[in-house]
Amino acid sequence: MSSTVDIYLPLDSRDAPNAEIWPVATRQLEALVKVIRKCGWEPNILNSDKPVASVAEGIRVVKRAKGARFIDFMAGWSYPDFSVSPMWQLPPDVPKLMLGSSIPDFPGNVGLLASVAGTAHVGIKTSRLFVEEFDKPETYADALAAFLRTGAYTYPSPKPIDVAVAAADVAKAKEAAAALKGMIYGAVGPRSMQMWNKISEADFLATFGIAREGFDGLRLLKMAEEVPDAKAEDALRFLLDRGMRIEFGTDPTKHLTRDMVLFQMKVYFALLELKNRFGLDFLGVQDQLDWIEHYPATDLALGLLNNRLRPASDGQTVVAATEADDGAALTMQVLKLLNGGEPAGFNDFRYWDGKEGLYWFVNSGALAPFFAHGRHDTLEGSWSERQTPMYFKHGGGTSSVVVRVPGPVTWARFSYRDHRLYLAAGRGITDVPTDAVWRERSRRCNGEWPHWYIRLCGRVEWHLNSNHPMTAVGDHLGKLKAFAAEIGIPFECYDSLTPADIENGRRI
Repeated sequence: MSSTVDIYLPLDSRDAPNAEIWPVATRQLEALVKVIRKCGWEPNILNSDKPVASVAEGIRVVKRAKGARFIDFMAGWSYPDFSVSPMWQLPPDVPKLMLGSSIPDFPGNVGLLASVAGTAHVGIKTSRLFVEEFDKPETYADALAAFLRTGAYTYPSPKPIDVAVAAADVAKAKEAAAALKGMIYGAVGPRSMQMWNKISEADFLATFGIAREGFDGLRLLKMAEEVPDAKAEDALRFLLDRGMRIEFGTDPTKHLTRDMVLFQMKVYFALLELKNRFGLDFLGVQDQLDWIEHYPATDLALGLLNNRLRPASDGQTVVAATEADDGAALTMQVLKLLNGGEPAGFNDFRYWDGKEGLYWFVNSGALAPFFAHGRHDTLEGSWSERQTPMYFKHGGGTSSVVVRVPGPVTWARFSYRDHRLYLAAGRGITDVPTDAVWRERSRRCNGEWPHWYIRLCGRVEWHLNSNHPMTAVGDHLGKLKAFAAEIGIPFECYDSLTPADIENGRRI
């Protein structure tokens, strides 16, 4: 057998993020190569000069692969289909490792989890490995050696707990499944940033009884342009009067301007009009990458829709998932139905401290203001500031909070494995930080975005096939398991502890 291992490096499609991340990636690669050679293998770096930045480029690069092993190394956010479609070209029997840089500075974890959503979906078998301290081989050399030697690496996860389902859980699940039948989901725009998070019209209808409608972003733009200026001004005044802090500045290349927020308010009303005109029950909006190349991001509008207290509110939440993530929108809608209509949270799985069992859920700016303090009568504790210029050229405000609702939290996600839908879920306890602790945690991890810190009940990063776990306050695990049984799809839980165990000081 050949002792060559191919190393493939995909990243973003945008020059600015790649220019910032690539020097870090090359330093990490140097350390990785040393470890590989000490294991007796010779690395064949497929694209040593620059990161892969498109599907077409990825397919061309992967055709140079010749090794007995393949490593997909993601040093930062990487468009998932820069991995999935190129890796499909490889022989199925070549062992494949998804290796993510887990330093907090760049979302390599997010890129890996988004990519395995695609490889799992289409049936490409992979192992995964997360590395934070590349200069400390003792933290990852054994795992890497196991993959090179045997063709697979499996994290030694403890046995998951048994999820009990009560009669009340079954009744609530039946009620939610019945409520979904006849609903309509509206998706604005195609898949975001080449992510594998779409659900076909056929699966929406056959599995859930939901119709899926698709809309072009141009329609939303034209509808937003027709919203009167005065209506947008009133909405902005509503936010300020209810306690949202908006970080205005004068330089649109660096700051959030009033014009950006007024445009976002027009988008907010356009989404409500779209919902009413077409009878939509919940939404997903692409935003990245097409929209933000030309207009302010939609995050502020989406975060507000998921809140009960909002402009022109009927007192109910409107589930609106960012990045046109169908699986996220569907999960949020199910959590809403199981949770008495309370808001559901949209998150990225960004960073974690494995020793403490503490996880950072950090998304680019669309978390309902409710999650600041668990209140429906105020927007206090929420804020909006300019989206980071490296990714968002035209800015737009976030819908940001640091979640300070103590107690149990449930995460969930509809995903695919081998072309079949399943539901994964688990629990944890919200960690409520002081302001000083939060600022230190976010110092290298996008402090302008919403942060939710959770002590999870299981090491879910080794199993989850998505970068977007959805969340709800409270313990809904039994209801989710019952819901999966009700609609006839598999259910998976990776918890090895209970929320009570976490509250009593135990750690995963």
